[in-house]
Amino acid sequence: IGKRNFEFVKSGSGTNIVFVPGSFSTSTAWRGVQERLPKGYQLISTSLCGYGETTESRTLTNNSIEHEIEVVLNVLDQLCQPVHLVGHSFGGLVCFTTALRAKLDIKSITTFEANPLSLLKQNIYEKSFKTVRGISGQFEEEHFSGNRDAVKLIIDYWGGNGSFSSMPKVVQDYCRASALTNILDWRTAFTFCASNEDYQKLKIPCLIVRSELANTAMVQISNSLSNSIPNSQTAVVHMANHFLINSHPSECANLLATFLEGHN
Repeated sequence: IGKRNFEFVKSGSGTNIVFVPGSFSTSTAWRGVQERLPKGYQLISTSLCGYGETTESRTLTNNSIEHEIEVVLNVLDQLCQPVHLVGHSFGGLVCFTTALRAKLDIKSITTFEANPLSLLKQNIYEKSFKTVRGISGQFEEEHFSGNRDAVKLIIDYWGGNGSFSSMPKVVQDYCRASALTNILDWRTAFTFCASNEDYQKLKIPCLIVRSELANTAMVQISNSLSNSIPNSQTAVVHMANHFLINSHPSECANLLATFLEGHN
C-alpha cells in the first residue's frame, strides 16, 4: 500500500477548530460556516476516506472505523495545542468515535446531525435501526445492479423527499460518482457499536445540533446523544434539513461561535 494522503486545509490563527465533513463532502462543505465565524480561530478542514484529497484505504471487506479515525488523528498530529472538533453527519460520528477511542486533548465536540447508527439499536429505537439497515441494503443492491440514481434513496432519506432532485446537476453527478464510497461509509458506520454507557464516559463539553426537519432516526439519535453525554447542550436549526451546514450557514456559525465562547 502506498503512502496515504490526508486532506489538510488551514486558515486564520488562534484556537484550533478541526472540521470533519460527512459523506459526499469535502473540506469545502464548511466554507459558508467558517466565513461567518469570528476571528481568533485557526480553522482546519479535512475530508474523510475517499473524498477530496484523502486517499481511500477501505475496501468492501475491510472497512472498520479505524480508517476514519486515522484521518482525524493525522490532522491532530499536525497541531500541538488542544482542539475543538466539529463534524457533520458521518463526520460527526467520526468525531465521537475518535474521542471515545483515543486519549486526546479535545476541548469540545460540536456535531450537526451526527449519525452514530448503533444508538438506534438500543431500547425503543430498534424499528428505526431496521429501517436504516433496509435503506442502506436497498441502496447497495440498486447500485450494484447498475442503477446510477441509487444515491437518490440515501440523499432523500436524510434530507427529505425531493432533496436529490432539487440539487444542481453537477452535485447530482458528484453524488453518483461517489456512490461506492458512500456504500463504504454505511458499512463503516455499522461497524461502530458504542452504547449509551460509552457516551456517558465522555467528559468533553458537546453541542448536538439537529435540523427542525430531521427524520425520525436523526431525532432519536440526537436525543440519545444528549441524554447520554453528561456535559451536552442541544440546538435545533429552524426550517433546515440534514444539509443544514450548507443551507443555513449563518445559524450554524452562530450556534458554534456561542458554544465555543463558553469553552475556550
